[in-house]
Amino acid sequence: MTQFILTIEDPKDVSLIKKLLAKFDGVTLKKNSCKRKTGLDEALEDVAAGRVTRYESVDEMFEKLGTEL
Repeated sequence: MTQFILTIEDPKDVSLIKKLLAKFDGVTLKKNSCKRKTGLDEALEDVAAGRVTRYESVDEMFEKLGTEL
């Protein structure tokens, strides 16, 4: 069994390619099963991995960032 991954930018081409591939015996089409991570998922992973910075106050945060109010 051989698998190909196609990246198609134009949505019009997708339907044309699907119709063409449907004509072949033994060809099946599956959508990509990768789940995209949301911003919340990424943030929770950062917290779990310890990639966070804690500040005692907003003033301390701005001071550490070098931003003057």
